[in-house]
Amino acid sequence: MAAEKFAVVAQWDREPAGTGTSSFSQPVYQIIAGALRLCGAVGAQDVPRLGLVENAFAALNAMVQGWQVSGLHVWAQTEGVLFLQAGQGKYAIGATSADHASQGFVQGQLGGAAAAGAVVLSGVSGGGFAVGNPVGVVLGDGTAFWSVIAAVSAGGVTLAQPLPSSAGAGALVVSYATAFARPLRVIGARVVDLGSGVETPLIPMSRLDYANLSGKAVPGGNPAQFFYDPQLELGALSVYPAPASGLSVVKFTAQRQLVAFETLASVPDFPPEWLAALRFGLAVEIAAEYDCPAEKLAGLKQAFDEKFAVVTRWDSEAQGTSTSPFGQPVYQMIAGALRLCGAVGAQDVPRLGLVENAFISLNAMVQGWQASGIHVWAEEECTLFLQPGQVRYLIGAGSPDAVAVGSQCVETVLAADGAAAQVTVGAAGAVAAGWRVGIWLDGGRVFWTSIAAVAGGGLTLAAALPSAASAGARVVAYPAPMVRPLRVPAARRRQFAGAGGQAIEIPLVPMSRLDYANIPNKTVPGVVTQFFYDPQLGAGVLHVWPAPSDNGSAVAFTAQRPLVPFADLSSVPDFPDEWLAAMRWNLAVELWPEYNGSGKMAGNTAQYAVLKQEAVSRLMVAQGWDRESQSVLFGAGAGPAGRAG
Repeated sequence: MAAEKFAVVAQWDREPAGTGTSSFSQPVYQIIAGALRLCGAVGAQDVPRLGLVENAFAALNAMVQGWQVSGLHVWAQTEGVLFLQAGQGKYAIGATSADHASQGFVQGQLGGAAAAGAVVLSGVSGGGFAVGNPVGVVLGDGTAFWSVIAAVSAGGVTLAQPLPSSAGAGALVVSYATAFARPLRVIGARVVDLGSGVETPLIPMSRLDYANLSGKAVPGGNPAQFFYDPQLELGALSVYPAPASGLSVVKFTAQRQLVAFETLASVPDFPPEWLAALRFGLAVEIAAEYDCPAEKLAGLKQAFDEKFAVVTRWDSEAQGTSTSPFGQPVYQMIAGALRLCGAVGAQDVPRLGLVENAFISLNAMVQGWQASGIHVWAEEECTLFLQPGQVRYLIGAGSPDAVAVGSQCVETVLAADGAAAQVTVGAAGAVAAGWRVGIWLDGGRVFWTSIAAVAGGGLTLAAALPSAASAGARVVAYPAPMVRPLRVPAARRRQFAGAGGQAIEIPLVPMSRLDYANIPNKTVPGVVTQFFYDPQLGAGVLHVWPAPSDNGSAVAFTAQRPLVPFADLSSVPDFPDEWLAAMRWNLAVELWPEYNGSGKMAGNTAQYAVLKQEAVSRLMVAQGWDRESQSVLFGAGAGPAGRAG
């Protein structure tokens, strides 16, 4: 009877259980109390003791700081600005840094020139300048001088230290309020010209990429690459090449550190959507300390994994259609090829080392394609100007012979007899100083020199005429010698016509090396009927036979010029747009062995076969488009040459 009565009053003595027993309304305490209940450290109706709360508080901070390495947290990504200094390639970022980085800044200009030693920047345009803020002034030599704003008035800004040298009117002035905290990571960066506002993306580098660079501090214009090293206390952002002036900044996207919980009243540095994941994550984190049963711990882990997966999916930004930080076709080709061959992920920005390796492979592949003998867009019509009795002509830079792209040649005549180094021509306005010029002499040869100056209808020659040249004599000028041809598929003898006449072109018969070598009388004079082209290194050699007997003709020929190699990532490909897909897929095949070595190749044979098939297919389509229709000629082996391949 006594037991029954005690049970009744004990049951009556209980308060209805609410939805929570928290004695705090702050989210951090609620997270901790909920986690302690979930793992069984306290009962459902118990208020956690201070010691339990403090232990869980420390575990919560450790867990949150550990989550930073996941690279998620889009709400913790922010934009920063690093102010560059001429000749400086490495910058520290953090609260105590001597360099200057901030989340935002104000920009203005000097209203008038400021002399060395001045402390007042008069007439600074733009608002937002405040006392105590750092301020930078771009001096006349391009360097940036930094000080602190001591006073602001209607007349200008007063510096705490005087200018070390003068700054001209209109000089750039920048200021900011708070230094940028050390970033965990720098996800992307752009160099910005403060004058024009143009932003150019930078290529990320790895530690070894940056370490292997030479001349890191040599000013070279605007930076093109960057490397971020998240050192303790101060991060280090390095750019290459070092900037030539302080007229530009680097805008960067950084992952900032998550703010640690200072007290139980702290507001979590997480969106509300993350609070449930935090509570279950903390319960799993501390469960082992409080002897949580294995079965219950497994359930907690499963619940946490589900909640964490949901919020991390929410935390991912929608990906764009391209991860390329450049709009140039060369970089896009390289990035696409690296993705195709599996060297980088679908959404990754390739590191500098990968890009440089692929860049070298791309140039090698393109140069190798020259041997195919196709590329009709790289075929040019050229003219070789003959000299009486000369059978061997060099074609290429530095050649003493006269060879030019036909479309660049300007033909005219002497308007009066030539005298010494002065000649008057009928089309002086179409030529310029520095051009090569040939004058047909009365003695039957052609005199070649360069144009020193052009004035009115007169040309000043770099060398005086060696003999007489009468009015009406032919004059030819062109701007630059042509590059060494890879091949000369066909040639014609061009017979010059007199005044008012029409030049006649007659096909020449091509010879092989042995054909030409077997000619017994190579220097016999006559009318040129055959040719042999020898593509030597440095300069090609074009042989004609018989030796020309006068200066009344030239050799017009079709030349296949070399494809222009890519100088840098901003180069425009020396290919039509129709070839870009073929280049990307074939570069992927070229790179495949480097990133899918012997250990991986066996497992990826099928993938490689598909890649190879697509590359071959695209190359065949491009080559098929690249072929010109040709006549089929039958005969005894003497006739105009055709293209091979």
